[in-house]
Amino acid sequence: MIYLYAITDAADEPDVPGLEGAPLHTIRDGRLAVVASEHDGLRLRAAEEELWAHETVVEALMEAGAVLPVRMGSVVENPDAVLALLRERGRDFSKALDEVRGAVEIAVRAAVDPEPAPRATSGPDAGPGAAYMLDRLDRKQRVEEAGARIHASLEPLARDHTPIASSHERMALRTAYLVDRELVDDFAETAERVGDELDGVTVACTGPWPPYSFAAGVN
Repeated sequence: MIYLYAITDAADEPDVPGLEGAPLHTIRDGRLAVVASEHDGLRLRAAEEELWAHETVVEALMEAGAVLPVRMGSVVENPDAVLALLRERGRDFSKALDEVRGAVEIAVRAAVDPEPAPRATSGPDAGPGAAYMLDRLDRKQRVEEAGARIHASLEPLARDHTPIASSHERMALRTAYLVDRELVDDFAETAERVGDELDGVTVACTGPWPPYSFAAGVN
């Protein structure tokens, strides 16, 4: 069984172990390669150590060059299946690598203060249920307005962006941004500044990460 970590055009695999300490190797077709490890009877449990082993390989690859992370738990039967994939979709993978080259993913979360804002109601239905719904609508509008303002400030500093989660149940929005490495500090400082300007809104950045959210065509 062949376990897959990422697609890259770097020359060599990183000097780190794969899952269960297995050595890494590359399956290459031209300039493209899949970094993988070979296992007999691998039983994936999505345990913390497996997640970190996968992430460590991908982050090490990112330091060596452009990388398209493969989703955790991706396996194929043999190297021929990997070669077939590279030959079938090599042009798409090459284009995607060029699009993320020199950039990292930064996740931005904007959360609205969970404390309800006082609302005046009137009429025969102005009971606790109506007040609750009005408060939720108010908070939903606040998180959308905050997200729009944050995005307007961060978009000029990013190559691309995509929503990675959205939950009005938790009154939070999350967006992934593809950011040039040299702009990461400016990006984080801008996010912090905008967060300070917004009352009742917490803005947090995590990363830099490998560009998982911008490798959708790989998985």
